[in-house]
Amino acid sequence: MIGTANWRGMVSTILAKTITTLENFSSVVLLAMVLLTFADVIGRYLLSAPIFGASEMVSGMLAMLIFAGLGVTNARDQHIVVELIDKSIRDFSPKIYDTAIQVFSAVVMSIITFVLSEEAIEAYQLDSVTFVLQVPLYYVTGIVAILSGVSVVTMLAGIILRRRIAAITQSEEVI
Repeated sequence: MIGTANWRGMVSTILAKTITTLENFSSVVLLAMVLLTFADVIGRYLLSAPIFGASEMVSGMLAMLIFAGLGVTNARDQHIVVELIDKSIRDFSPKIYDTAIQVFSAVVMSIITFVLSEEAIEAYQLDSVTFVLQVPLYYVTGIVAILSGVSVVTMLAGIILRRRIAAITQSEEVI
């Protein structure tokens, strides 16, 4: 049986490698988007020959970039937060509040993953293709569904590790 410390260390290592992979993937996709857009603009305005399907390719890459970045953001819990009415609720019970928000976010992200997975399966079954390039639509929706699933896993791992770090910090403050 794996000890708690070993288990948390393993989760922490896997999470760190996953975050690094998502960051590298995002960097490559963003670079490809920039280069494609640059080449398309040069081709369009200087050579009167835009790249066929460039906007469709950029749209697909943008979806992948967003969901890859979401995995990193969820793992680090670095979301933009707008606190309009929750200060009184947070003051009442910060531990319960933070946990409830994280669990709610994980549930919503899981629903999004499920819907994206269904869309990818349906696109595969119907042989749906993109409008301009005629690329099978399940490629993009499948990749986005996988990235969304990775986002859920990183979110849950981040929650587990943050709760442990918070518990250690609190016990050190008491001592």
